[in-house]
Amino acid sequence: MRTKSTLLSNLTLMTLAGLLNLALVTHANAQMGTIPLSTVESPSLNGSQQSQIADFVAHWSQRASGADSQQTSRAKAKLVEPLINSRVSISFRRAYSDALNAYIDQLQSNADIGSTMLALRLSGELGTTRATKMVLAGLNSDDLGTRVFAAGRIGRIFRTTAANGPALSASDLNSLITELESIADSQTDESVLSAAIQALGVGSTLPSNDFLAQRSRCIIAMCNAASAQLMSDDSDLESRVRIAMLGAGAATNSLFQNGEDSTEEAVKASVELGANMISVALSEVIHQTIPGVDGRSIHVASVRSGESLLYFALRKHAELHRRPVDNVQQTAFADLLQAGEDRDFRNQAALLLGPGSPINTTFGFADDAFVN
Repeated sequence: MRTKSTLLSNLTLMTLAGLLNLALVTHANAQMGTIPLSTVESPSLNGSQQSQIADFVAHWSQRASGADSQQTSRAKAKLVEPLINSRVSISFRRAYSDALNAYIDQLQSNADIGSTMLALRLSGELGTTRATKMVLAGLNSDDLGTRVFAAGRIGRIFRTTAANGPALSASDLNSLITELESIADSQTDESVLSAAIQALGVGSTLPSNDFLAQRSRCIIAMCNAASAQLMSDDSDLESRVRIAMLGAGAATNSLFQNGEDSTEEAVKASVELGANMISVALSEVIHQTIPGVDGRSIHVASVRSGESLLYFALRKHAELHRRPVDNVQQTAFADLLQAGEDRDFRNQAALLLGPGSPINTTFGFADDAFVN
């Protein structure tokens, strides 16, 4: 016959066992529900950390494919979550990419827009060789929104690579830039062109110590595309200036970055874009077709952005040739144009950009490249 104390002891043991099991289950769920920062930031991964990644992906990818929209939305966010850590390592991104392969294949086979966007978003955050193939496929989609989003994911790959190191090869980076160059050269849809130029703008911030060639290619492609669009008649002036200012702002930022190098070709493309942005207003002043002071805000904005880019490009050129950068003077053409001082604007801008000017002779531009 059991004594009261024996029954109490058994109950106590059962309670402790239950609590222990609950703790183990809770711990296991917690482990599947998140990945330790030590794993996300680790420069090399051991077997246990590889298992953490596999369990995490299996746990959330299964839930991301369920019928409960609230649960699937949360699961998809959880799958992206480890990748937005500011110190995510190259090793983690590669291992995470391998673990996600089957799920991304499933997303691609689903062929619905939500699955496509998630696959592209994950690819942009991963920044791996496989991710490169995914976003390149997105750029060739028949769907306009997918092409725009895919271009943006290339920008994200560039940003992740610049901040956390390359989880892809230089060849992969060059493939992305080549595709953006092609889009920028041939694209007439403003939304896709804008997305491509913005992505190239992010690429122009790649660290020059490791990616000087790629950084410069991005500047050249971006400035050339912006110049071509600005000087075309494909759309209204405001739209063309908006595209040009996207490229000019990114190029200015790239040239201004302390400690970063550039190349002669990138500087020349920047000079040409800056000069073209001034020449649009200059041509209208010369031919007396420019609107009155109250109606020329887009011209003023173009000139202001252009002369700022020109200033930093010429400083970078002086730096490359070991000449004093202080000899490069900042112009104030936009202020003259805004104030209605058209004659002074015409004379000063033509002196800087006209036949025989130092800019034309130094960079090999034709005499009538900017003033005609």
